[in-house]
Amino acid sequence: MELTMYERILQLPLFQGLTSQELSEVMAHVRLDFVNFSQGDEIVIQGDVCKNLIYIISGHVQSEYQDPKGRFILTETLPNMRILEPYNMFGMYQKYSRTYLFHNDGCTLSIEKRTVLNRLMANNIVKINLLNIVSNRYQQAQRVMCEYPENTVKEKIVKFLLSFASVPKGQKELHIRMTDLGDIIHETRLNVSRTLNALEDKGLITLQRGGIIIPELQDLYK
Repeated sequence: MELTMYERILQLPLFQGLTSQELSEVMAHVRLDFVNFSQGDEIVIQGDVCKNLIYIISGHVQSEYQDPKGRFILTETLPNMRILEPYNMFGMYQKYSRTYLFHNDGCTLSIEKRTVLNRLMANNIVKINLLNIVSNRYQQAQRVMCEYPENTVKEKIVKFLLSFASVPKGQKELHIRMTDLGDIIHETRLNVSRTLNALEDKGLITLQRGGIIIPELQDLYK
């Protein structure tokens, strides 16, 4: 049975724990903007001001991170993505860190930031949910930076991928020259080439001209 729109909203991380009646009360004075997208349409672009809370109601999302120095582009497939960078609505850098687009047709729900602050945050459950989302993001980043080793060339490559990936799993596509990858992880091009070829021999990656395809990032560091 297809879920109603209210049932879908109740499943979103920010509203989990609310009853239908509580959601109705919260949403009574909140404007909800639903937008339909076609395959390939951009939802937001890297560097756009993060002035809305954007939920993915339907469809699968891809993200693209472009290195500001032009050294690489990291593309990710994010089929379970449900909310776009809520942590970047606050703090010193209130801009989207990457471009998001639809892998297929989809729909988004957008709520203005001022509405989030003035209306939604008045509800304690919503407030706690948002704090949990932001805290989980911070803790995830800390675990990657502090716990994952970087003693071998392979570990350095994986650490680099984990540092820039929005989620530490799923398919990734990295467009980069081996010389640039070597410079970033402080290794020679030869060491990088040998390591990548060994990973390809194990079926963990696929090398292409000017790029690397990682079918499942978790398989590289399990």
